[in-house]
Amino acid sequence: MSVHARIETEEDVQIIKEYTLLPILLDMLARDMEELKVYKDKIIYNHILFYLREVETAIYPQLQSIKSVMKKRDIKVIHTEMNALGINVEYKVRGYIHHFTMLRSLVKAELMTTLMNMRGGLR
Repeated sequence: MSVHARIETEEDVQIIKEYTLLPILLDMLARDMEELKVYKDKIIYNHILFYLREVETAIYPQLQSIKSVMKKRDIKVIHTEMNALGINVEYKVRGYIHHFTMLRSLVKAELMTTLMNMRGGLR
């Protein structure tokens, strides 16, 4: 095994970041859909709910694809912890354990970017 095969790549980190963020986005969508029920008598309610469900439905194939790539690249997320500051992730890449932390503000920015990118693909 070469030294380079043991070192995590930027692509590996990006894959792990997406794998970490997509379930958070699913939770946020579910929460928002529940909170929007207060406005179910409004005209726009069904339109917004339809869009949110479209986004939710689009996330599952992405998540499956990421899991498949992780398996091929021998990447495993060992532990994810959310706290008031953000997210701590412990993961294993080709047998070596690594960590990263994302501050809450970065998580929010990444989720907004993901939503905007998905918006273009849903049309």
